[in-house]
Amino acid sequence: MRIKSFFVFLLISISSIGAFAQKQSLTEKADEAFYAQQYTIAVDLYKTAYADISLNRQERDRILFHQAECYRYMDDKDQAIKTYQRLVKARYYISQPKIFLHMADFQRFKGDWDEAETNYKEYLKLVPSDELAQRRLSSIALAKSWMQKPTKHQIKNERNVNTEWNEWFPKFLKPDNTDELMFTSSRSTGDESSMDVWTGEFLSSIFTTQKLKSGELSEANPFVEIDVNSDNANEGELVILSNGKLKNYYFSRCNILKNKGLNCAIFSRPIQPAKGKKQNKPKEALGKAATSQDADQTFVKLDLGDTTYNYLHPAVSSDELTIYFSSNRPGGQGDYDLWKATRENTNEPFSSVTNLGKQINTEGKEQFPTLRSDTRLYYSSDGLAGLGGYDLFYTEYKNDEWTEPVNLRYPINTQYDEIGIIFNPNEDESIAAEESGYISSNRAGGVGGDDIYSFYRAPMLFTIKGLVRDDKSMQLVEGAKVRLIGSDKSSVETRTDRNGGFEFTETQVKYNVNYTVQVSQIDYMNEEANESTVGLTTSKDLVRDFRLKPIAKEPVVLPEIRYDLAKWDLKDQYLDSLSDLLVVLVNNPYYVIELRSHTDIRPFPQVTNDTLSQRRAEAVVDFLYSRGIDRERLIPRGYGDRIPRTLLRDTESDFNGKQYIFPKGVTLTESYINSLKTHGEREAAHQLNRRSEFRIVRTDYVPSEMLDSLEDAALNKPIVDMVKGNKPLPITNVPIIYSDNNIKLTMINGNKSMLYMILNGANVPVVYDERYRDAAVMDWDVAMNFLLSGRITKDDFRDKDKAFDKEGNILDESVLTFKTAFIGKHSADKYEVLVKKGMTEKMIVNKNGIANFGRFTLDKAKAELIFEN
Repeated sequence: MRIKSFFVFLLISISSIGAFAQKQSLTEKADEAFYAQQYTIAVDLYKTAYADISLNRQERDRILFHQAECYRYMDDKDQAIKTYQRLVKARYYISQPKIFLHMADFQRFKGDWDEAETNYKEYLKLVPSDELAQRRLSSIALAKSWMQKPTKHQIKNERNVNTEWNEWFPKFLKPDNTDELMFTSSRSTGDESSMDVWTGEFLSSIFTTQKLKSGELSEANPFVEIDVNSDNANEGELVILSNGKLKNYYFSRCNILKNKGLNCAIFSRPIQPAKGKKQNKPKEALGKAATSQDADQTFVKLDLGDTTYNYLHPAVSSDELTIYFSSNRPGGQGDYDLWKATRENTNEPFSSVTNLGKQINTEGKEQFPTLRSDTRLYYSSDGLAGLGGYDLFYTEYKNDEWTEPVNLRYPINTQYDEIGIIFNPNEDESIAAEESGYISSNRAGGVGGDDIYSFYRAPMLFTIKGLVRDDKSMQLVEGAKVRLIGSDKSSVETRTDRNGGFEFTETQVKYNVNYTVQVSQIDYMNEEANESTVGLTTSKDLVRDFRLKPIAKEPVVLPEIRYDLAKWDLKDQYLDSLSDLLVVLVNNPYYVIELRSHTDIRPFPQVTNDTLSQRRAEAVVDFLYSRGIDRERLIPRGYGDRIPRTLLRDTESDFNGKQYIFPKGVTLTESYINSLKTHGEREAAHQLNRRSEFRIVRTDYVPSEMLDSLEDAALNKPIVDMVKGNKPLPITNVPIIYSDNNIKLTMINGNKSMLYMILNGANVPVVYDERYRDAAVMDWDVAMNFLLSGRITKDDFRDKDKAFDKEGNILDESVLTFKTAFIGKHSADKYEVLVKKGMTEKMIVNKNGIANFGRFTLDKAKAELIFEN
């Protein structure tokens, strides 16, 4: 019994020892595969090892963590997240805080923004100084806003060329030909294709595809121009450059070393040594290119640093003197960085390897560089703020440094991985230009893993258009000159059409330019406004309407200019007062003005007031002439004290630090000033009379050089006509036709009669109808005639400019107020009428419409309207 028991115990012990040794051996094999980056092998070994271990909790958690890391490196997001969540429950984050970071990365990748935000915050509680995690957390808000406001790119999956495997890094086979593309794929190249234990897919190779007449890509074939593809390594990211008749090839190649990880390097066609020099770089054959008979297809591995590290994804400048690549070599910012190497000429090897710096690289991975031009670099990064996994960025080399990377945003980028981009050649690099090309992405809805996608963005087009109106009448102004001046030194000119419209087309309006729009027309003050296409992200028709102010008929008083007693010299401190007038003259080169200078009523013994005022006016002319204004445009007039000032509004005047206010409508005559109570008031009034003012007397000035060569008589007809003296006829007032209190009526029937009103100086026949509902109604056509003749303006309407449609027509049932209204000698203050369309009479009033002029009675027998005194 004991013997039996002993043998049983011995068998159990031996079995346990063997099992324990087997377990340790399995874990060691899993670890060995893991550190050799053979994750598909390692994950299965870890699964088996984890199932067998039941006693050591710490070892179980370690194995589970490595299992999660295998899923992460294999890009199996769902399994990685599930495994990380199990580790969180086991509180393994105490020793491995990055569990939260990796889980958040995959959740952000899947678009689970809220869960990702929560886990980034949990990680930052444990590692608050991690800038990469801070950047990824902040990018969630950016990603949401970018997806809500996408760019105008249209994305299309090129399904003919994609498979269930991975296709990535599209390039044109020839730089100037978009009909044939090459790309890298992990699909099978034949019946005996080898598998990659690192990825679990076929070894990657270069393939080509043709663009069909439909614009789609054809099915792909292995690249056969030269024997780049091999049977025992991963090849990818091929770049072809033409240097005369010679083509040069650069590509990545990753050897799978037994019991070790990948060893990746960049290869190129052999560099021919310069005369008298020996080439010391070792050759390394690829596939069939290893034969001596085929030496021109032999490639060399570029020496870019310690071969312990990986060197991938070449991008080569057009002169082949600079190569950009991605590497995990030490001295960088993070995992994989972008680096560059240079050489003096193409017969020398690359050297002087330098990191592109913190502006480009992050604590994450920067890979897949590609050059659109020698100074614009595109690449993928998972460390910069983006939408999810790898996003595409570009940077430009300016002033000896790289600019801040720009995210290409959604839908070029998504929360998935975007790696590799190529643009159709000969396209403007401006963000407003037409843009098309290809990217690779593993976004949702694809055929396999990474797929090839085409993209297209229609060009952004811009126009600037508008209407030009008379600011007073709201009528559209025909023939106004409109000039568009750009910050890019461009200048183009047009004229408004019969409808007052102007337009600058998309061929005239460019992206990223600030524009000034200048509008001028005879008898109007010039106007200008600014428009800009800087920073716009979509096509846009910019609209800018103008209202030209008719030239004032009354003199315009200049800002105060004071002179020494009996002097006419302009003091320096008052020269700025003339700057507004100078601007008016510069912006309105056809104006001729009268410069009027006035004195107060008090004489000086040294000089008369007339002489003093004339010399002061001439001093202003001299000043303007010295600033480039032709003398022929300036008429000096000294009026002495003969025209006392009439105040058009309440006006302030200071004397000895005290302010005095003089009411609107006052004329500062000698008698008025002498009636003022205090010496200060009188001096302040005298000061208002001492003034300089200008009045526009003509708008037909044409410089002599323009008269000799008017380039386009049709465009300049308004100027030519003015020069020849073709003036418009003035509008005359109608005399009052009633002279006493009894207004004769013309009887129409028992309830209606007709009389005349004088509204703003124009005679209007009016039907008086006691039964009419509204007090005073004017026919729309009559009101429009008032508007077009200048007797009313938009300011006379209750709704101002809102009383007009876009063509400048008065809106039906607008309320119009006449400044003056008379029936005979009887007047009404601010007489209101309602404007209506389709009336049979020019104007109709009822009792209330007449009552505004005074108390009256109607004598129907005598056909008279009798006003009381």
